[in-house]
Amino acid sequence: MLTISVVIPAFNAALYIEKTLQSTLKQTISVDEIIIIDDGSTDNTCEVIQRIQKDYPKIVLHTQKNAGASTARNKGIQEATSDWILFIDADDECSENLVETYLDKISEGTEAISAIYTAYYQIDENSNIISPQLRGKRLNAVEGFCDILIRNSIISPSGVIVNKKRLNELHGFNTQIKYVEDVDLWVRLLDKNYSIEYIDRPLSFIRRHSNNITSSMGTSHNAEKLIMDQYGLDYIQEKLYKRDYTKEKNSLDFALFLIRYQQWEQCEELLKNTPVLEHSLYYITYCFLKSIVYIENKRFDDALAESEKILIANEEHGAALNNSAVIYAMNGNKEKAIIHMEQALLLFPGYLDAKQNMMLIQNGETDESQFRFTLRELRPVLLSYSTD
Repeated sequence: MLTISVVIPAFNAALYIEKTLQSTLKQTISVDEIIIIDDGSTDNTCEVIQRIQKDYPKIVLHTQKNAGASTARNKGIQEATSDWILFIDADDECSENLVETYLDKISEGTEAISAIYTAYYQIDENSNIISPQLRGKRLNAVEGFCDILIRNSIISPSGVIVNKKRLNELHGFNTQIKYVEDVDLWVRLLDKNYSIEYIDRPLSFIRRHSNNITSSMGTSHNAEKLIMDQYGLDYIQEKLYKRDYTKEKNSLDFALFLIRYQQWEQCEELLKNTPVLEHSLYYITYCFLKSIVYIENKRFDDALAESEKILIANEEHGAALNNSAVIYAMNGNKEKAIIHMEQALLLFPGYLDAKQNMMLIQNGETDESQFRFTLRELRPVLLSYSTD
């Protein structure tokens, strides 16, 4: 019979760890052990755990000097005795059906499955749901490798179950990466041609609060760049063009990476040689990428023209609304800038770039250097960050 160990890294989690443990203990099918690695907490996290531990002997507590979540998870992997490891963060929760759902999926799967995750809800300090569900997709080998680097759909390692054999094969989490270290693990699994399965039910609940380890969007993006640098642009390009997609799709995805590597001239040349017609599924992305290149080159009228094309095709395109509003503001058209920015914030209330830009517009700012252009198309549901 398949066995499951839960691994929980904890640092100053006294406020939430009891809710985390209760959601783990209330599973319709019990896990075999719950291993908590306290990462040098300075609050009463350990005391809370020890109180609960008296009634639940399957809870095992280990302590270490503060060394980060990756080291804590690796310690948990080392201590775990089960076939599969379910990672839960010490401030998150999960549905009581999570383990049962995973066991059903594993029993029908193949050797190629390395991990499984579900859709997510974001919750606040009081466990209230604060967002629509964040949905993912199945990630498979080459396509999955590229998909993760383009836009990671696994928003947290919390709630993900991973095959212990695969974790040992890759020596666990990379302790040199301090943020989004889980992305690095998923990329390495997919680069080995394993698959990451997805269940389209929101069974994981990710708590958003000011003490989250990754509370900054900028920090997250910088960390993603470090992961890409381990492979390099040439390797990523090779992977992209191996996919069984159209040349149009592969080229536009490569253009995304050229922008992230600030290879502006190469990106502009690639877009010139990749004509995309209005009826194409990728027309909006094509116009958006062109607009970003124009913004970088200070060709703001051209960038605005591309943004307006996008908004004709999709009036709810958040990044185009934000970027066009900024250009209107820079041109002195405050009224139109506010209309576009209000629409962006109506559609995406947590949109940090738009919030900052709206304040500037309302104050009559026209200096380009003060504004924030959005350089990537938005997710359907934004992640909640406390800072940007």
